[in-house]
Amino acid sequence: MSQIEVLGMEKRAYRRYPASRKAYLVVGGEPLRCRLIDIAAGGARIAAPEFANAPPVLHLVDPARRLVHLTRMVWQGDGQMGLQFIESRAFTEPLGGAEGAGRVVDMVGPWPKDGREN
Repeated sequence: MSQIEVLGMEKRAYRRYPASRKAYLVVGGEPLRCRLIDIAAGGARIAAPEFANAPPVLHLVDPARRLVHLTRMVWQGDGQMGLQFIESRAFTEPLGGAEGAGRVVDMVGPWPKDGREN
């Protein structure tokens, strides 16, 4: 997401919408519960644990919208993380909590390993 500050106002590539709902971040097949703070067509801001060494790609599972997003982390700090969407796919299977989030990521795959768009 590109961001430019002009006279104290943010200019972003996509309009952000408040979300405040549960989601799951799947990292290396391991699901972590997180909170979606806001979302846009090109990415999302979440409340999640910080990573010392972030993997090149992460999956964000949004149960409310029934979408899995292949993402890359663009920033993190103060218990929040900014994710850029690379690719998004819908799912129809029942989620079933955190364990189901990892399963759904696999079911709607395969995904690009390095996060590059196909």
